[in-house]
Amino acid sequence: MGDFVGTETSTLDRKGRCIVPAGFRRVLQGEPLYLRPSVRGAFLEGWPASAVTSDAAPRLGPTDVIAPEDDDQLYALIAAAVPVTPDSDGRVILPGELIAYAGLESELVFVGRRSFLEIWSKPAFAERMRQAMAAMAERQRAAAARAKGGAA
Repeated sequence: MGDFVGTETSTLDRKGRCIVPAGFRRVLQGEPLYLRPSVRGAFLEGWPASAVTSDAAPRLGPTDVIAPEDDDQLYALIAAAVPVTPDSDGRVILPGELIAYAGLESELVFVGRRSFLEIWSKPAFAERMRQAMAAMAERQRAAAARAKGGAA
């Protein structure tokens, strides 16, 4: 399986349907996509089924005691996940609770994050991208200043 790379737009209709961009569908290779609310912000994460159902993921037995942080993780990352499978035209139906969580409207942005993808509202992603570019420019300026100061 390849990586989810790039940024592509899609639209959301009144019935909650959108088209997963072709490049991202190619990465899925027919696998279902597990969507969940992100714990990092008001957007959705989409993970290939193989990443969610992997045998590498810990499983609990009936006599296992669950640590509070593991319990939180299971609720936030596993219980909230919803499987969707693109139809032959690449359409999926986004559940209403996920649409509401991410504040999705008619214009969507699919964002590749290598092993997973994100689905954002267009205005929210534009702001996040602005923040990321500004932060990276500042880090680069700081690194250049350190290099200049270190060479003296």
